[in-house]
Amino acid sequence: MKRMMTLVLALVLCLSMCAVPASADESAVYRTLYSGEVSSLNYLTTATTAEFSICANVVDTLVEHDQFGNVVPCLAESWDNTKDDGRTWTFTLRQGVQWVDHNGEVYAELTAEDFVTAAKYILDAKNASSTAWILTDYIEGAEAYSESTAEPEEGKEAPAPFDWENVGIKAIDKYTIAYTTTEPCSYFLSMLDYVCYMPVNAQFLEEKGDQFGQATGNDNLLYCGAYIISEFKPQEKRVLTKNEKYWDAEHVYIDVIESQYNKEAGIIAPQMYLDGKLDSADISSALAAEWLADETKADMIHPVRQLGQYSYFFTFNFKPTFDAEYNPETWAKVANNENFRKSFFYGLNRVAAKTVYEKDNPEDLINDTIFPKGVVSSNGVDYTEIGDLANIKVGYDADLARQYRDAAIAELTAEGVEFPVKVMFPYNSSSSDWAEECQVIEQQLETDLGTDYIDIIVVGGPSSGFLNNYRRNGNYAFERCNWGLDFADPVNLTDPFKETDNYAFLIQATQEGLADGYYELLNAAKAMPSSDMQARYEAFAAAEAYLIDHAVIIPYGSMDGGYTASRLNTFEGQFSATGLATERFKGMHLLEKPMSTDEYYDAMDAWEEARAAQAAAE
Repeated sequence: MKRMMTLVLALVLCLSMCAVPASADESAVYRTLYSGEVSSLNYLTTATTAEFSICANVVDTLVEHDQFGNVVPCLAESWDNTKDDGRTWTFTLRQGVQWVDHNGEVYAELTAEDFVTAAKYILDAKNASSTAWILTDYIEGAEAYSESTAEPEEGKEAPAPFDWENVGIKAIDKYTIAYTTTEPCSYFLSMLDYVCYMPVNAQFLEEKGDQFGQATGNDNLLYCGAYIISEFKPQEKRVLTKNEKYWDAEHVYIDVIESQYNKEAGIIAPQMYLDGKLDSADISSALAAEWLADETKADMIHPVRQLGQYSYFFTFNFKPTFDAEYNPETWAKVANNENFRKSFFYGLNRVAAKTVYEKDNPEDLINDTIFPKGVVSSNGVDYTEIGDLANIKVGYDADLARQYRDAAIAELTAEGVEFPVKVMFPYNSSSSDWAEECQVIEQQLETDLGTDYIDIIVVGGPSSGFLNNYRRNGNYAFERCNWGLDFADPVNLTDPFKETDNYAFLIQATQEGLADGYYELLNAAKAMPSSDMQARYEAFAAAEAYLIDHAVIIPYGSMDGGYTASRLNTFEGQFSATGLATERFKGMHLLEKPMSTDEYYDAMDAWEEARAAQAAAE
C-alpha cells in the first residue's frame, strides 16, 4: 500500500507540473456550448450519450472507476461475492448519503430500498426503459417480472403475475443491497457504473408520478451525486452546481458547469473559446491545421484522448422506412444482396474517411472488429485476436469491390432492380466533420464503383432528435452508427444486432439464412458459462465474425481522433472504456490555461507509467 501511495502521489505531482489548476480563491466555473438538447432527465429510462453527460454527474452508482480504470467504492463501501457459487453480490452502503432537491435541501437519506425501487421502475414494462435489458438478461427473475407487467395485446389474456420476491434484487437491511445473477457473472461489477443500477427515492418518485425526470425543469429529480442541476432552461441554458452535501465533496474541484445552447455550437465554439467566453471547444480537423500553424493558437489545443468507449461501424438497413423519393422497395432488395453489400465493404476507403478527423495518423483510429481492442482478454490474448476474429481483415480493395459490384448488378437486374441505386446516407447536422466525412465517402464510393451503379444521397438530419428521426426509425439506407460499452464483455456489442433492437433491423432480412445463421451463433455464445471465458469468447468471436464476413456491417473504429481545446486535464478524471466514468467531472481541476499538446503528452506518459507501475505492484 505504501508503494502504491507513492506512485499515485508521483503522478499527481507530475500532472500538476504539466498544467496549473485555477486559483483556489476563485470559484471554478467551467463554461461549454452544446447544440443537441436532451429529451429526458429520467436516468432510469434513457440510453443516450447527451443525457448520460448530465445524469452521471448528479446521481451516483454503487461503484465508480478511479483515474486508472480500477473499480472503486462509491455509494457502496464494500461488497462480497461468496454466496450461491458466486451468483449473489452483496453491497454494504455508505451511511449518511443524502438525497437533496434542486435547491440543495436535504430530502431523505439514501438507503438500500432506493435500489430496489429503481429496479422495479425499470422492469415495469409501461415505463419502457431503454436499459431494462441489462437487468432482464442478467438478474434472476427480472425477465419474468418484467413480462408480467406488460399490457396485453387487444383480445389476448393478461400475462401471468410474477411475485417480486422471486426477483434477485433484495434490500437485506437499511444499508445492504444484494443482487443475484442468473449464473455466475465475473464481469458484474463492470455493469454497476451505469444508469440502470442508479437508485431512486420511492416517496419522491410517487410524488412526481409521470413528471419524474421530465426535461422541463430541475425540480423533477433528486440528487445524490457530485452536482445539482441548479438551472435548466431547454434550448437556452443548463447549470450544474457543486452539491455541498455530497458525501465526497472534497474531491469535487469544479464548482459550476455552465452550458449554453446554440444550434451552431460546433461552428461558433472555437471563436468563443478564443474570446475567453468558453473553457472548451471541439476543433474540426480543418481548423486544427490552421491553429497548429499559428504559434499562439497552437498551444491552446491538444489531441483528443483515445478512450475506446464507443465502437463505430457502418451498417445497411434491412427495414427501409424512408420516403418514396429514395426508392425504399429497391433498397430492400439491394440490402439483402450480399454481393452488393460486399461491393461497399471492400469499396469503402476507411482511412480516407478517417482523415476528416485525424490527418496525421488516421490508421490509428481504424478497427477491423466491432468490439474494440484493449477492453477484455483471455490468457493474455485480446478478445479481438481470439477465434474467428483473429483472421478478420477489413481493407480497401477497389478491384475486388468492382468484382462484387458486377456480380450484384447481374443478380439484381434479374430481380428487376434499375440502376443507379439510390443510397440515402444521413448525418447529424450539428457536426461539420460528420458532414465532411459523408461527402468524402460519397465522392470516393461513386468514383470507384461508378455513378451508373450507385447514387449516394447525403441527407443532413436535425441536430436534436437525430437518432429517433433516422436510425431508430429505419429512415436510412446506409449509415455510420455507434454503440457505447455499458460493461466489459463481448455480449455488450451484440446488442445493436439482437432481434429486438433497431440498428440494421437484421431480423427483417430476407436473404436466405442470413438472420438465422447469426442468431444461432449468438444464442450459442450467450449460453456459454462465464466460468469458461476462453470458450465463451471464442463463441462470441464466431458470431461477430459472421456479421463481418457477410458484410452486414463494416467495422470502422474509434472517433477519438483530432484535436480539442480545453482547460481540463483528462488524465485526472475517472477512466474506463465502459459505463459512465468519463462523463464525470469529479476529480478534475479547472486549469489556469489550456492544456497544450506538449503538456498533454507529458501527462499521458506520466499516467501510463503510473498505471503500469500500479499493475506491476498488484
